[in-house]
Amino acid sequence: MAIVITTEHLAAIAGKQTKLMPSLMEWINRLCPQYQIDSPQEYAHFLAQACHESDGFKTLQEYASGQAYEGRVDLGNSQVGDGVRFKGRGIFQTTGRANYLQLGIKKGRRDLFIHHPDYLEQAEYAVWSACEYWNSHHLNDAANHADNEVLKKKHHGEVIGVAPIEFISITINGGKNGMEQRKSFYIKARAVLGVL
Repeated sequence: MAIVITTEHLAAIAGKQTKLMPSLMEWINRLCPQYQIDSPQEYAHFLAQACHESDGFKTLQEYASGQAYEGRVDLGNSQVGDGVRFKGRGIFQTTGRANYLQLGIKKGRRDLFIHHPDYLEQAEYAVWSACEYWNSHHLNDAANHADNEVLKKKHHGEVIGVAPIEFISITINGGKNGMEQRKSFYIKARAVLGVL
């Protein structure tokens, strides 16, 4: 039977209710099952990452200005102002011109998010962009491993052994930023969603 995510679930994971939760909950329930994110275990991982990246479901835009991303070729930031224009947005904080462009291509409107980067702050696109990222990086595969399993992950040119939560966190963040908080949200999400 399909699980339905409620605002109570999100509030319990984050530790408090926020004004974004009702709209996020609506789009999580609409979109996640389309990407086969539909079991308590998969949702626990997905929501833990979203909770961290959105500061407890409080923001769909990175707090920093984005200036630090200026000139970052790895993010496709090739034009002056790209760092600020394409700073992190959505529940997974999509960052960089190249990623905004790819999302537009996936929507069938190449420059949709190039011309309207703030669209990723709308609940629908905020959740959809995270689902696209999750799916394109095959993160359900990692999410469905037992927590004590060791997965291989290439990180900074070195193959390391990591737990599934670490594998997913490094994939989404590109590093280990906020790892302890991500783990904490995951433990809460497992309890809230009744993961055995």
